Amino acid sequence: MKMADKIRFVRQNMKKNKSRIFMTVLATAIGCAFLIMIASVAFGLQKSFVDELLRDRLLTEIDLYNSMKDGEPSPITAEDVRRISAMERVKAVTTHYMKSGEVELDGFETMTTLVFTDFEQEKAANLELEEGRMPESGSEIVVGYHLAEHLKNKQGASYSGRLLDAEVTVTGLAMDPKKNEMIESGEARLKVVGILKKPANERNMETHVMIAQSLMPSFLLQDEDIGSPQAKAYAASAEVVAALAKELREQGYSLYTAADSVNQMETIFLVMKIGLVFVGTIAVLIASIGIYNTMTMAVTERAQDIGIMKAVGAHPRAIRSIFLIESSGIGVMGALIGTVIAYGLSAAVNIALPPIIAAALDSKPPEGFVFSYIPLSLTLLSVGISVGVAVLSGMRPAERAVRIDVLRALRRDI
Repeated sequence: MKMADKIRFVRQNMKKNKSRIFMTVLATAIGCAFLIMIASVAFGLQKSFVDELLRDRLLTEIDLYNSMKDGEPSPITAEDVRRISAMERVKAVTTHYMKSGEVELDGFETMTTLVFTDFEQEKAANLELEEGRMPESGSEIVVGYHLAEHLKNKQGASYSGRLLDAEVTVTGLAMDPKKNEMIESGEARLKVVGILKKPANERNMETHVMIAQSLMPSFLLQDEDIGSPQAKAYAASAEVVAALAKELREQGYSLYTAADSVNQMETIFLVMKIGLVFVGTIAVLIASIGIYNTMTMAVTERAQDIGIMKAVGAHPRAIRSIFLIESSGIGVMGALIGTVIAYGLSAAVNIALPPIIAAALDSKPPEGFVFSYIPLSLTLLSVGISVGVAVLSGMRPAERAVRIDVLRALRRDI
């Protein structure tokens, strides 16, 4: 019996029971759609949170805390910076020396943090600006995205002018140990040539001022200790971050990379995805009961046809394959319809959910937030599970068809 004949036989019999087949396919489609949708939540949240974590420079960024010398933790020194900068996988090492300060512009002022840095290293590390450019001389600075709105006059009004290209007065502040109060430690007129990129997290208010390290002595009191810098190394590419971090740890450096958090989050989301796929599979298994009933009734209704096929010499394998083709066909149709439904629901959820979250929490969700995401791997897995369960559901009825007695079938005694 040729495959084309088997398919023709299956189609003819499915047309005779359109209503029953439709309901069975619908149940399979709902089970498959449920499986895809429930698992897509884990994929969507993983995509949102992990992508947020790895955004901008974070993927290649390594925070350096201290180094072990003679068995004791020691702050990062200039020698450490030179040594790390010379490593093959490192493209930049930034050092931030920080102290308190003030910024004043046309009667508007605010407290801020002065960050002394090497702008050449910041360029190499791909420091991103919302507007403007990187400083080219010591008299030029870059400021945080929210600095302008924090500038206030004596009446409490915010600065409404343009901060870019403006000249501001930057004053360093230090604690006077004798008077136990803050005093001015230095002052300079500096030009704002760049504004840092808006933070992805709206809760982060960036009001600091980045100044060239060559000007740092003019903002310090005599013998003032500004402390050790915050140091960060940047890997040449994302692929070498893990290897570079391992090498630095072997040299005694205490550090943190975004990859450390990513690995933990990936493990959590993997467990979540496995759990949700398992729950979704239960829905498909429930739908398989309908497939089993449909195929069992099909065997009973077609007993005479099966008897005739066996009487003319049809091989048991051919009879078995006919019913397996029918059950797998139900599974394939249900899986395809369920996949289309799932993609539609996923798109609808991602459109409808952000406004609901914004209304309920009185704050907008993060930019690019995705609640439901359906990768190709999830689609293939769900379709495979649905079709596999459908085939398994048809195996027992198919075996029952093979064991039908020819004489009883021809007498319709089944």
